[in-house]
Amino acid sequence: MKRKLALIDSLTSLRFFAALGVFLHHLGVLNNSSVPVVKTLGGYFFNGYTGVTFFYILSGFIINYSFCKHKLSGKFDYKDFLAFRISRLFPVHVLSLVIFIFAFTSTSDLVWGKIPALISNVLLIQSFIPFQDYYFAYNPVSWSISCELFFYFAFCLLVRLRTSKLLIILLMAIGLNFYTLVIPPASISSHWLFYINPFFRVSDFIIGIVFCRMYLSTEYTPGKRASSILEVMAIMSFFITAFVATNYIQNMNLKYDIVFIPCMLMLVVAFSFNNGIVSKWLSNKYLILLGESSFSFYMIHFIIVNKFYEIMLPSPNDFSELALYISLALLCSLVSSIIIFKYFELPVNKIIRNKWVSMRYKVNK
Repeated sequence: MKRKLALIDSLTSLRFFAALGVFLHHLGVLNNSSVPVVKTLGGYFFNGYTGVTFFYILSGFIINYSFCKHKLSGKFDYKDFLAFRISRLFPVHVLSLVIFIFAFTSTSDLVWGKIPALISNVLLIQSFIPFQDYYFAYNPVSWSISCELFFYFAFCLLVRLRTSKLLIILLMAIGLNFYTLVIPPASISSHWLFYINPFFRVSDFIIGIVFCRMYLSTEYTPGKRASSILEVMAIMSFFITAFVATNYIQNMNLKYDIVFIPCMLMLVVAFSFNNGIVSKWLSNKYLILLGESSFSFYMIHFIIVNKFYEIMLPSPNDFSELALYISLALLCSLVSSIIIFKYFELPVNKIIRNKWVSMRYKVNK
C-alpha cells in the first residue's frame, strides 16, 4: 500500500446525493400526473433507485479502504470488523422499523401469517427470499442493508484473496449475471433476481474492492485541472446514462443495475482523488453532514414520504400541491435524519463499539 489513508470528504457528501436519488424514486405520485413536465420529471426521478448501485460500489471501496486503515493499527481483526459494521447497521434499522410499525401497522395487521416476514426483516435476511411480501415487508428500503450485511460477511473471505483471484470471481459473477439476463429462470421474479438478489448485487461490491486495491497501490493523484475534468465527466456520464436508460432502454432487467454500473464506478473513481473543483464544493461542512446523515436519511425517508402523502393527498395534476408535498417531505426527512444521526446513530454506535472493545480487551487480557 503506497497511498496515505485519509478521509475522502467528497465521497462522504456524494452519499447524500445517492440517498436523495432514492428519495426521488419513491415519489411515485409524479408518474400518475397528466401534466407533461411533471410526468417527464417522474420518468427521470424513477432512475433514483440506481443510487443503490452507487452505494454498493462505494461500499466495496470504503469497506476495503477502512479495513486497511484499521489493520495498520495492529489491533483489528475480522471479528472487530463485523462488530463495528453491524453496530452501524442495526440500531438505525431497528429504530426505523419501530417507527414504520407505529406509523403504518394497525392491530389487525399483527397476525401470525406476517410474523415470518417481520422476523426476516429484523434479522436482515429478507433479501434472500424471492417474494415481495418478504423483501419489501415493513420498511421496504431495508432490503438493501440486508444485502449489505451479506457483503460484510463475504468481505471477510474476499479480502484474503489476491486481486487476480478476486477478478476471476468478479468475472464469473458478471458472466452468471449476463447468462441469467439471456435465459432468466421462469419461476423466479426478475425484480428479485436482478435487483434484490444479494448474489447478483455482490458484483457491485467486488468492483468497489478491486478499484480500492488499485487506488491504494499507487500514490498517483491527477492535478486539479485533470481532476476537475474527470469529475465533470463522471457527473455527465450519469446524466447521459439516465437519459438513455429512460428514453431508449426498455428492458428493466438491464436497468436495475448493469446499465448504471459504469457511470457509478466512474463517480467513485473521479471523486476518490478529492482534488477537483466539484470535490472542493462537496467538501463543505454542510454537505459532509448531510453525507454522514445519509444512512439515517435513507432508512427514514420512505416512511416520511408515504405518511405525508397519506396526510396531504396531493393531486398528481396540481403542481403547487406536489411542490408543497415534496418540499415538506424532503425537509422533514433531512431534519429527522440529522437528528437521528447526531442523537441516536452516533451515540449508540459509540456505546456498542466501546462495549465491544472493552469486552475484547478483557478477554485478551
